[in-house]
Amino acid sequence: MSVIVPPAEKNRGRLLWGPESSSPLSDETQHLERWRRRTWQLHASVLLSHLYAFGLFLGHSGAGYAPLQAVLLYGLWVGLGMAFITWAYSSGWSRSRRDPGLFLVHQLLSVTGVLGLLIAAPQVAFQALVMLLVFSTDGFLARRRTSFWMTWSGTLIAVVVIIAWLGPQMRMTTDTRAGQALAIGVMFGAVVRCSILVTYFRSMQYRLSASNEKLAVALTQIEELARKDDLTGVANRRGIIERLQQGIETAQRDGSALCVALLDIDYFKQVNDRYGHDGGDQVLRAFGQLLSSQLRSVDCVGRYGGEEFLLVLPGTTLGQAQMLLERIRQHTESLPWSQMLHPDLQVTCTLGAARYRPGEALQALVSRADAAMYRGKQAGRNRVALDEL
Repeated sequence: MSVIVPPAEKNRGRLLWGPESSSPLSDETQHLERWRRRTWQLHASVLLSHLYAFGLFLGHSGAGYAPLQAVLLYGLWVGLGMAFITWAYSSGWSRSRRDPGLFLVHQLLSVTGVLGLLIAAPQVAFQALVMLLVFSTDGFLARRRTSFWMTWSGTLIAVVVIIAWLGPQMRMTTDTRAGQALAIGVMFGAVVRCSILVTYFRSMQYRLSASNEKLAVALTQIEELARKDDLTGVANRRGIIERLQQGIETAQRDGSALCVALLDIDYFKQVNDRYGHDGGDQVLRAFGQLLSSQLRSVDCVGRYGGEEFLLVLPGTTLGQAQMLLERIRQHTESLPWSQMLHPDLQVTCTLGAARYRPGEALQALVSRADAAMYRGKQAGRNRVALDEL
């Protein structure tokens, strides 16, 4: 037995940064390619940031603030870790892991390296602590939000312990010209790294906004298509019923008049039999255009079913509706149908109208218009019949 997982439940299982898209409308192949490209871009950014930091640590060592052996061990640790991550990305091994972005590997590598160097050389505490803040901006790579908060909660606890232990030995290297230059370099690197990330995600935000705008337009078009009859160009049954419901609500609210009319093409089956369904489609298409051309902007017409059309006429009395329907009937009869399909073709329609009664159900109103139309058919067709009860 298969279990249907709601979309909300599926999204809970999505990674914050993963090769699978969180949108059911996204092309998975394209998303995977974008994810892979962005992952490599971010990996390159992290690698350059590590190289820059290592260069600054070497500068601190040369200026006498840190032992060279500790700095070299830090460089070896980070180098081996970044080499492993590079292999994991290039081989595709990371995509088979629960943490495809390797957030924990990135963070443990960076955090443990910096904390280790902080313990070995507390004199470089300023650079180490600034680096920890910068590393926290990589939280978007976290497999889950909990992964991020757990990692950095542990990091903050470790920092508190180290500060309590080695606090008196920590310093900001601004007592010499070389130290001042290194401190400026630390701040410069941190600002540049954070600025790059901000710029990167702002560009992603702009792209997302543009995609959302396109999606909104597409959804609007889909909504219109869902309420439109492709053949005749007027509303379909769903669309016209919605408009009728809106008209009823307005009439109930302000007491205005409302009429509906049902129109049926006379002997339409014979049109299909003689000229085929293509001929019938041409008649329906022309009839839909004729109806649209005769209505006000507040009126609405929809294909109710087959060759039947429903008109919704807000603010219209039954007498006014009769005049409109008679005009439609005359235009239908006088339209040059013979030029469309066959010299012998003549199309007429029968129309029935009813006025809305306060408190009346929608279907009851349509049924009265339908009954009036059938009385018109029984009386000989090609006429307007009103429900005057």
